[in-house]
Amino acid sequence: MILTIDIGNTNIVLGLYENKNLVKTFRIRTDADKTSDEYGVLILDLLQINGIDYRHIDGVIYSSVVPKIDSSIEKLSLNYFNKKAISVGPGIKSIVSIKIDNPKELGADLLVGAVGAVTKYGTNVLIIDMGTAITFSYVNKKNEYVGGAILPGVHVSYSGLFNKASKLEEVAFNECNNILGKDTKTCIQSGMIYGFTSMIEGMIERYIEEFGKMKVIITGGDASIICKYINKKYEVIFDNNLLLDGLLALYEKNIL
Repeated sequence: MILTIDIGNTNIVLGLYENKNLVKTFRIRTDADKTSDEYGVLILDLLQINGIDYRHIDGVIYSSVVPKIDSSIEKLSLNYFNKKAISVGPGIKSIVSIKIDNPKELGADLLVGAVGAVTKYGTNVLIIDMGTAITFSYVNKKNEYVGGAILPGVHVSYSGLFNKASKLEEVAFNECNNILGKDTKTCIQSGMIYGFTSMIEGMIERYIEEFGKMKVIITGGDASIICKYINKKYEVIFDNNLLLDGLLALYEKNIL
């Protein structure tokens, strides 16, 4: 089995693959202060609870946007699985050509998402990842990653609003059935859902104007809610496991 680890600012998502099939996923909170042993024990417990023998782990690959955690993941891979973890970063063999001004600046999560999208859906694809940040990545018909955009995510945006506006109480990010809010809570929920949906639709429209019709894939922690509201004309595909699949593709590229 191959263990894939996607380290985000808010959550760490783990995926276990057997014969290229995703058999189990786990989601734990990102904590830069945890040691390699603490992460190791947590992951081993998750495997044991689900009846998975850690000795069957044949390889480990991870991508990270939290550098402070990287050494802990590498140590736990050696200490608990007796495997040297593959890190997604400069020097890794990629499936996508990186054509931006400074390829070394490309975030590991953006590369992994692009690889996952190209592997599963082909080139000429726009990848939208909704997490702590909302990122847009475009891979053209030549299989070249040519750039994208980064925006603050839903929770980051509203956390700032709640902190600055003392009369506004924090509201959960939930589905909203009416754009017309009737009280403070529903007005905020309307803004969260329809405001961010409109922003995403507007960005998609601009990419289409610039590059023509393309496939659009959306992933990330908040995508499962937002994708329900995006206009059907854009034919957006929701893929919850896009980054994990991208990690597996990179593992195979760099091992085989």
